[in-house]
Amino acid sequence: MPNFTGNHLNIVKYAPLIFFASAIFGLSALVLGFTFSGANEHFDKRISLIRAQADAITQVYQSSKYLNPRDQNEVHKSLKEILADRLAMFQEVNTFDALNANITRLGDKLNEFNELMMLSIPRAPIGNRELADKILRPQADNLMEVLRDGMLNARHHPPVILERFLFALLSIGALLSGYAMAVKNEEDWFLTFISLGLMGFALYVIFALEFPNELFPYETFNADLLRAQTLMQ
Repeated sequence: MPNFTGNHLNIVKYAPLIFFASAIFGLSALVLGFTFSGANEHFDKRISLIRAQADAITQVYQSSKYLNPRDQNEVHKSLKEILADRLAMFQEVNTFDALNANITRLGDKLNEFNELMMLSIPRAPIGNRELADKILRPQADNLMEVLRDGMLNARHHPPVILERFLFALLSIGALLSGYAMAVKNEEDWFLTFISLGLMGFALYVIFALEFPNELFPYETFNADLLRAQTLMQ
């Protein structure tokens, strides 16, 4: 009995360190899971917007038949330019500055398209003017809305403070693990490399979701927009 009590008393004095380490690792897992969940939700929203954008572009392209031939050609040209800029939004982009530049260029094209539609619909042939106003105008408004939603979504990023907090927790966890190995004079490089590999891959997936073309093939990620582009050729 005395030995049993003595052994437990020896363990108790290390309890603060044990609980501190457990708290760090648990909190790291929580923040990592929260960050991954947020990145995945953001990515799902982006995919939904891509599908909505492809559908909206296709609708306007098809309904432009109500316009006079000259305006119809101008609308087709504008839509092709918008689609090309939308496809290039994340292509070979590795910084937020480059992404913002692409978004700004797309916004300028949308403003030009909006002006073109405002002028083209009243100039539609008499027999098609009502159809252009009641069918094409709402479709053009919807196109503007979903594309601007996509631009806002592209500018939405995880809070920097959360990323820094996650890196700080992982660094503290690595320090504690290294300290424990040094104190015990143990070197388990196999588990160390596995742990580093898994953590590195998890972080890569989380941050690659911010620039989808880094993780997903271009044709797969933009499949709906590319189908719309093929239809417009």
